[in-house]
Amino acid sequence: MAKTHIIPVIMSGGAGSRLWPASRKSRPKQLLPLASEYTMIQETALRFQHPNQAQKQEQTYTFSAPLIVCNQTHADAIREQLYAIGISPDTIITEPVARNTAPCAVMAALAVQADPAHSPDALMLLVPADHHIKDVRAFESVIEQALPAASSGHMVTFGITVTKPETGYGYIQKGEKLDEFAYHVAGCKEKPDSATAKRYMEGGQFFWNAGIFMCKPDSLLAEMHKHSPEILRACQKAFDASPKNNGQKIGQTIALDAETFALCPADSIDYALMERTTKACVVEAHMGWSDIGSWSALLDLTKETSGNSLKGDVHILDTKNCLVHSDGPFVATIGIDNLAVVIHDGAVLIANMDKIQDVKEIVNELTRRGDKDKL
Repeated sequence: MAKTHIIPVIMSGGAGSRLWPASRKSRPKQLLPLASEYTMIQETALRFQHPNQAQKQEQTYTFSAPLIVCNQTHADAIREQLYAIGISPDTIITEPVARNTAPCAVMAALAVQADPAHSPDALMLLVPADHHIKDVRAFESVIEQALPAASSGHMVTFGITVTKPETGYGYIQKGEKLDEFAYHVAGCKEKPDSATAKRYMEGGQFFWNAGIFMCKPDSLLAEMHKHSPEILRACQKAFDASPKNNGQKIGQTIALDAETFALCPADSIDYALMERTTKACVVEAHMGWSDIGSWSALLDLTKETSGNSLKGDVHILDTKNCLVHSDGPFVATIGIDNLAVVIHDGAVLIANMDKIQDVKEIVNELTRRGDKDKL
C-alpha cells in the first residue's frame, strides 16, 4: 500500500514580542534555544525526521524535506540553523513584509503545485516554527488520525486538549463527527475572559487552537478562491512576479516580489478560511503542546524541581516560582517570588509573572521611541 506523502510547511513569520528582551526583530524566538539545546525552528524541523527505521515502517505516511516560509531577513539564519542539524530545506519562500498565516499558506500551496517533483495527492502540514511539542510520538499519531479527512479535501486543524482555563489562547468548538477521529468545526472563539475559558474547559466541546493545519494544496486554494479570493489573487500575482532560482527549477529559494506582495491583504488562516469554509474539521491532539508565548509559559515548561527556571550565570537564595535568565552578567536573587528576571543583549526585564503579558507594552514604548537597537 502506497504511503501518503506529506510536505511539512514551517511558518516562521512570527516576531515573538512577548518574549522580549530575548526575542527581537532581528532574532525572534523561533531562532532561539528556549526549551532545549536546539532552537525552536530546529526542534520543529527535527519532528519530521524519523528516529529509526522500524518506526518509519509502521507509519502510513512519509515526510519530504520541509518547505520554509519566513521573513527575508531571517532566511540565512534559518538555512544555517537547519544545515547545522543535517536538514536541507526543499524550498525557502522569503516574505519582504509580514502578511500573517493565510498568505503564507497560499504561497506554500502555490509552490507545491508548481513543483512537478511533488505527488498530486500530497498533503501539506502547516506548522508554526516557534511551538514546543513534548510528545513527538503523539504528534505523529494525530497526523495519522487526520489523514482520511485531509485526503478527502477537508481543512484539518489540530485541537489541543484543554487542561486549564487559559485566556491567552484561541479556542475551537467541535461539532458533529466527520469520521473516527475528526469533528466538523462548529466555531472558532478568540481569547476569552477567565469565566468563559472556565466554561469552555468544563463543557468538553472546546480545544485550544494550536495553529497547525493539514490539507491538500489544491483544496486549500479552491477554498481560498471561494472565501478569500482577494488574498488568493494577490498571492498568485506576487508568486508569478517572483524570481525562482533565476529561472531554474523551483526548489531552493523563492524571493517574493516586494511590490506585488505588499499589496496582499494580511489575515490569518482562521479568519480568512477556517471560520468561513464548510470543510473545516478538528482532530484532538494530546501531545504536550505549548506555544511558549510568554515568559510564564516558558517557566511552566522548563522549571526545575525547585520551581524555578534558571539559565546562565545565576545564583538564587530563597527564590520561588521565578524565571531567572542571563546571557552574560552574573545575576543573584534573594527572597523573591513569582518574578521574571531576564537579561539579554544589554536589556533587562524584571516583571511580576501575573503581569508578564504586559511586556508587549514595553515593546510598544520602544517602538514609539524608535529605539531599534532594543527591538
